[in-house]
Amino acid sequence: MNKILEIKFGSRLYGTDTENSDLGFKGIYLPTARQIVLNNYPKSVNRSRPKQAFERNTKDDVDVEIFSLDRYLGLLTEGQTVALDMLFTPENMYTYLDLENGKIMKYIYANRMKLLNKNVNSFVGYARQQAAKYGQKGFRVATIRAAVELFEPLHLHTKLKEFKPQIDAFIEQEQPKDGSDSLVKYVYGTLPNGEVDTMLDCCGKKVSLNATVKYGRDIFRRMFDAYGHRALLAEKNEGVDWKALSHAVRVNSEAKELLTTAFITFPRPDREPLLQIKKGEMPYAQVAEIIDNGLKDLIVAQKESILPENPDFQWVQDFIFDVYSGIVKKTFDILSYLRYSRMVIN
Repeated sequence: MNKILEIKFGSRLYGTDTENSDLGFKGIYLPTARQIVLNNYPKSVNRSRPKQAFERNTKDDVDVEIFSLDRYLGLLTEGQTVALDMLFTPENMYTYLDLENGKIMKYIYANRMKLLNKNVNSFVGYARQQAAKYGQKGFRVATIRAAVELFEPLHLHTKLKEFKPQIDAFIEQEQPKDGSDSLVKYVYGTLPNGEVDTMLDCCGKKVSLNATVKYGRDIFRRMFDAYGHRALLAEKNEGVDWKALSHAVRVNSEAKELLTTAFITFPRPDREPLLQIKKGEMPYAQVAEIIDNGLKDLIVAQKESILPENPDFQWVQDFIFDVYSGIVKKTFDILSYLRYSRMVIN
């Protein structure tokens, strides 16, 4: 494998490594002329210890992932976090740089504005995924439990609209103090018969005020049960995947910096609070709020970003063509020379 670059990756790059952190590396390689012509080279090569399902790395594990040049550029234009982190990795984190082909990485960096764009969906998607699994779920569990407790003492076969004053008070009580969207509110919805009706929306589940208390209670009780044991532990600040949440906070801050400065700093400037989160030293409710506010900030940053709307795909194609055709031509010239030499000798 013609590796052109290898870097330290993960917590050691972010500045959040601990004594229990594993060791990770990322890299880029160039396929051989034969692989290019036959189009049979792997887009990525992974080397790590085989693990059981759901088994986590230990401090003794070493994970290595190396991308072909075209795959790496594809990830970069997609705005994937792994490719962007590699692009802005400082040279003191390089563990290998090929002397002849190392200039490829410098050329990519010099032309980064042709590759960067406002698409930070991979950042946002990851942060939302982790928040939904741990952080925001806890808030939802508490809200849904409160809805169930609201309905418990009420007459089960009476329509909800008869208890509108109690529901009004419940909605007022559940309003967030930070001005963010409420998890509980009145909305208008269409019933199966086509009529438009006022509904209680609790965490995305809507119940008509013309439904009975029993119907509403059962709906929210099933929703409460569906969150499961992990979400209930999260509400108590237990059983949370703190490492995953620290990554969610990190990618939020990386995306915001990228959108506003066209750069990502490593190690991360916020590595101290990231370490606090990773070690479980910050209340999960506070972490969930950081993630939620970070996602809101990204919406604004994306609108005001200095980055182009789309990457320059033509530049990417031209660059890959130049590099790969150069590899093929160089090999062809060598083979032609050797064949000519044999002919002359014979």
